[in-house]
Amino acid sequence: MKKLKYSILAAAFCMLPVTLTYANVDTSAITQQVKQAALNINTADVSQLSKLPGIGKKKAQAIIDYREAKGNFTSLEDLKMVKGIGKKLAAKLEGKVSF
Repeated sequence: MKKLKYSILAAAFCMLPVTLTYANVDTSAITQQVKQAALNINTADVSQLSKLPGIGKKKAQAIIDYREAKGNFTSLEDLKMVKGIGKKLAAKLEGKVSF
């Protein structure tokens, strides 16, 4: 019985360095990858924009027209200024677009 207890204790100590290593993971690299995966609203063309959820060719063109008239978007709040994009659609785009 003591051998089993010591074996379990030894196994737990062996796992400690692995656990500590994963606990100190730098998340900035992961965050950067997520941002790169998001579509940049300020540089995307109609075909790229129309692949976003809730955005068809008309809304994609409206985004581009607004961008050309008013300048680059800086946030989802700016994007809501485009006709046809409200709170619900902006919420769907969160995390899928960058500025």
